[in-house]
Amino acid sequence: MKKRNKSKMLAACLFISMLLFPGIIPGLAHERPVIYKLAVELLPETASLQAKETIVWTNLSHDYVPDIHLHLYWNAFKNELSTLAKEASREKLFKRFKAEKGEWGWIKITSLTTSDGQDLLPAAVFISPDEPPNPDDQTVLRVVLPQPVAPGQSLTLNIDFQAKVPKNGLRTGYFQDGFFISQWFPKPGVYEEGRGWNCHEYHLNSEFYADFADFKVKITVPKDFVVGACGQEVEKTEDLAAGRATYTYAQENIHDFAWTASPRFIKIERWFKGEEEVTPEEYQQIAGLLGLSIQDLKLPDVRMILLIEKQHKNQVERHFRALRAAIKYYGLWYSPYPYQTITMVDPPFRTGSGGMEYPTLFTAGTSVILEKDVLSPEGVIIHEFGHNYWYGLVASNEFEEAWLDEGINTYSTSKVSAVAYGAGRLPLKINGLPLGWLIKMPAVYDWQLGRTISVPVTKLDPIVTPSWKFYNSGSYSLNVYYRAATSLYTLERLLGEKIWARVMRTYHQRYRFRHPRTEDFIQVVNEVSGQNLNWFFQEFFYQAKDFDYAISYVETKLKPHEYQGVFDDLPASTQSQSKVESRKNPVRGKEKIYETVINLRRYGEAKLGPGFTLKLKIEFEDGSTEWREWDGQSRWHRFCFEKPVKIKQVWLDPEGLWLVDTNLSNNSYSRLGPGIRILSVTANLLWLVQNVLVTCFSWL
Repeated sequence: MKKRNKSKMLAACLFISMLLFPGIIPGLAHERPVIYKLAVELLPETASLQAKETIVWTNLSHDYVPDIHLHLYWNAFKNELSTLAKEASREKLFKRFKAEKGEWGWIKITSLTTSDGQDLLPAAVFISPDEPPNPDDQTVLRVVLPQPVAPGQSLTLNIDFQAKVPKNGLRTGYFQDGFFISQWFPKPGVYEEGRGWNCHEYHLNSEFYADFADFKVKITVPKDFVVGACGQEVEKTEDLAAGRATYTYAQENIHDFAWTASPRFIKIERWFKGEEEVTPEEYQQIAGLLGLSIQDLKLPDVRMILLIEKQHKNQVERHFRALRAAIKYYGLWYSPYPYQTITMVDPPFRTGSGGMEYPTLFTAGTSVILEKDVLSPEGVIIHEFGHNYWYGLVASNEFEEAWLDEGINTYSTSKVSAVAYGAGRLPLKINGLPLGWLIKMPAVYDWQLGRTISVPVTKLDPIVTPSWKFYNSGSYSLNVYYRAATSLYTLERLLGEKIWARVMRTYHQRYRFRHPRTEDFIQVVNEVSGQNLNWFFQEFFYQAKDFDYAISYVETKLKPHEYQGVFDDLPASTQSQSKVESRKNPVRGKEKIYETVINLRRYGEAKLGPGFTLKLKIEFEDGSTEWREWDGQSRWHRFCFEKPVKIKQVWLDPEGLWLVDTNLSNNSYSRLGPGIRILSVTANLLWLVQNVLVTCFSWL
């Protein structure tokens, strides 16, 4: 047990150092809340694990903590009554999980004691902390302690457990002799001072949240298996008589640990060399963008490890090229990658583990036949590596505010892909067979596709919604990934590239190795931009509102030479009399004057904030242009023109700043007819994709 005054002294020193040296990252302090030591053996013949675990949890709060809450994630795959299974059964269009007989997975603690040998199993009970409660769920275990853990004190738990690997679980599983093992060990939730344990059930759409910790893990497998894991391999021993090999991995300052094993992996290593990957011109350009010195941007060398299935070995270079691009641009824009290794896994077939992220390790996903211009697996490699920044280093709560990692990382992925590759062609496959050689699909940027496919869920749920409270998996995915990324792209266009780049780097560096929330991100946006953008987040993140401004009506007509009607001659001054005469004969000579009326509408509920306007560009047949602005507060606005030429075209938001606009087809007008307008927005089939999605969501 640590003394309470020592804890206070440490906290005081840390607080003072943060004030004096704001660049120092709290997470780099030697003391972290959790230390894990695990030893696990994989038994492939029964697809099971036998494991021992020691957890040292330190109370860094000022509370006296009477219990500890443990995640037992694999019990979500135990039966049809778990919270995850129940949620999956309610899905219609998006079926993500359904176990068959004999494919269940589970985790069972067989021994749970303190460091002095006290048995805690009799004081353990499964709880359901989320709404609505599910008494049948067994993914959260509450353990009442013999005495509360005082501030600054540490609790040591010794755990023996067994686990059955789910045949095809979410993010984990096995098929034949290929295993991907994640969320596999009893793991404490995050203790939040004054609020207690943040330890949610395992939901269909939720991912994870945990404290930063130090890990040392021994993994025993058949000796012909190739192993990959989080952290660095520090030792390997073999038991030739038993035909087993034990790998030891260690890593400080990460908040999860996953591993994989298969005899079908090929292991290949390469180096990312910062001095070779980034040119002096690139350093200079980024330094100017961020207002930093070149020395602040220097990227370290990173050992890249690839575990790839033998049938995909011809794709090695594509995998490494994408990983190099990700390490380079995430490092330059946000901060250098801080760990010595990164392991990239081509996940074992049919294990349900493709496209997942863990600290210093991620899974990609590919197929035997690839197309040259389709950015697959490149897109998923960049995205999943990026999660080492948004979730791995900036460790937001994926249960409660998934957009903080998925939305920000989707935005970041799109930026990296655009710089490294340009636009990528949309894939077209039938039963896994690419048809690009037959039908050439258009090339689009990620942000274009993301804006389009997120339209159907705009009015279903706010972006800031707990993961298990979204309408369905489709609303969850499209909101927290694509609608959030589209909103960030909008902010970038409104604030400008330089300011936005500094917003993103400031946020990342300030909350590296910490647990930020949405309000922390908003505070950084306001601080760096020098503006109060709370309204933007209220409109687009905290509410499910449609943003749709439109050109609803354009009419041009020739101003008549004379007006018809009765015009009384009343006693009036000379000036008034001339006005009467001008109404009778408004046009002198043969010059033609055209009267044009442009009506704008706000169809959506979301509207512009203070100080922001929508621009209107009007082009006339003689090539001249005029600009107008509208604050967008009312439901409609009208502009009138009198000119000797007709209007040719009109554009609302011609600079494309407001990407959150859900219907771009009503943002332009052409005198040549609606066909021209529709053609402009249906390019690259995005308009078709959007309307197919709208139709699909109307069935749910």
